[in-house]
Amino acid sequence: MELVWLLDFVTLAECSVFSRAAEIRNVTQPAFTRRIKKLEYAVGTVLFDRSVHPVTLTPAGEKFLPVAQSLIFEWETARAELAGAGEARAGIRIACLQSLSVAYVPVFLRNLYDHGARPRFRVFADNFAGCVDAVTSGSADVLICYSHDTISTGSFLPGKTVCPLDRDRLIPVSKAMAGQALHGLDGGNIPFLSPGPGSFLGRLTRTILARNGDALSLDTVYEDSIGAALKTAVIEGLGIAWLPEKLVAAELASGALADLSRDMPQMAEPIGITAYRNAHATSPQVERFWSRLVSRSTG
Repeated sequence: MELVWLLDFVTLAECSVFSRAAEIRNVTQPAFTRRIKKLEYAVGTVLFDRSVHPVTLTPAGEKFLPVAQSLIFEWETARAELAGAGEARAGIRIACLQSLSVAYVPVFLRNLYDHGARPRFRVFADNFAGCVDAVTSGSADVLICYSHDTISTGSFLPGKTVCPLDRDRLIPVSKAMAGQALHGLDGGNIPFLSPGPGSFLGRLTRTILARNGDALSLDTVYEDSIGAALKTAVIEGLGIAWLPEKLVAAELASGALADLSRDMPQMAEPIGITAYRNAHATSPQVERFWSRLVSRSTG
């Protein structure tokens, strides 16, 4: 049995809709459904009545719910206590998306401590679900991720404290040669490099495409859930992708990539970069770090 299955179970028990629970847990619905089935196999019984909508807990599910909640609470408490015991050694533990670990976090931390000594940082780069699990389980003090009004990111973290850090844009980019984009947004069968459907970039890209779907004819030729990997694929000329502007800033400045939204601004979308604090992270050094974040907040 895995902790992530228990978190999935409690989430579905609270909202009763598989699609909504999968969105909250930031995974695709098929993957979420498989994890619920794995949990049911592990405990040896069906936990949800799927013959009704919204789904309801079976008698076994109702009996198991307080057990699952207790296991999660005890695990998080133990992790928080152990983390606190090793706080001085561990430093500030930051969970962040892989794209942000490449394009944003190192520069942000350098500028955050432009004067005086910096604390020790431990950065865990993962997909969004992994980052949330790191925070909720007590493995990380702070989550740094992208944010957008239409997408639930850290809004469902228990006891969350939010701090807006910066702004960015999601833009369509292409490899450039001699100052010209190798691929454009006009014409047919545009080679499209797709982010993972359950990722933040994937969900927001779909929003942009839905808004402008009639104007585009995309042919998906490549898929990768990691933004930094998609950037490499764009640089290699495989097609176009929607990527955070900060992630491709150096390549745009050097002319290696072209911003296709310059001629079609409706194809770009503003996004935020936001920090969420672990409710159990209350050590003096985390307090000082968070106070410094708040003092530099864009909100």
